[in-house]
Amino acid sequence: MNILIAGGLISAVSVLLLSSEIVASFFGFALGGLNIITGVLTPKAGGIVYPTDQQDPLKLSLDKGVIRTRIYTIAFSDKKLVLRKLSSVNLTVATALILALLGWDLAGPFGIIVGGITAFSSQEFLTQRRRDGIRTGNLLELSDRGDLEFPYEELEQVQLSGNRIQLYLKDRIVRIVISRKYSRILGPVLEKVIPANLQSGPVPSLEAPSFQSQLSLALQRPRRGSARRKGRLARWFRHRMPMP
Repeated sequence: MNILIAGGLISAVSVLLLSSEIVASFFGFALGGLNIITGVLTPKAGGIVYPTDQQDPLKLSLDKGVIRTRIYTIAFSDKKLVLRKLSSVNLTVATALILALLGWDLAGPFGIIVGGITAFSSQEFLTQRRRDGIRTGNLLELSDRGDLEFPYEELEQVQLSGNRIQLYLKDRIVRIVISRKYSRILGPVLEKVIPANLQSGPVPSLEAPSFQSQLSLALQRPRRGSARRKGRLARWFRHRMPMP
């Protein structure tokens, strides 16, 4: 949900509670205003960036990818894949828990909801600030203990599967969860970025098949047991109908 919209909804509900729940209303006003300010100060994420300069070592970047509880920004060069750590889901959960407990004490169930939304908004703000700081430098250079890099020479295969980028190494598989809206357009771009020897055939694109192709597949796909049912029906007619 957009942070500004969330702040506006919280403030609107707080107005309705003003006549009956004074403390809950003021708590909602405080966090609703904080969400609105956070939404104004949080710039829009860059999404997928595909530099047009062929000489640029950065070939592709995604604003967000998740491995377990850690959030990264992802960068592909012509030699390696780099993940720069942005934040941790654990921090968001801890913040949400603290605000939810405070909200429950001051505003009941409404306070729990408001606290959770505010924790998410704060995490988005801090993540975007960290992302902007990384992009002002060299996105392909590691600078934090939580940053990761995977040289292509150490990978056996790179695969786009659903909303996951799967990196096959000799001893393990690393799965990076990305947004579904990115996964629908990422396949053709990865084909141009990833070395051909790491692709088991083309990297799959997740664009949905057209209605005509779905219909064609449905017509061509044989139905299990259809021949058996036709045989039974023919025997029934031969048994029931008198022979001339």
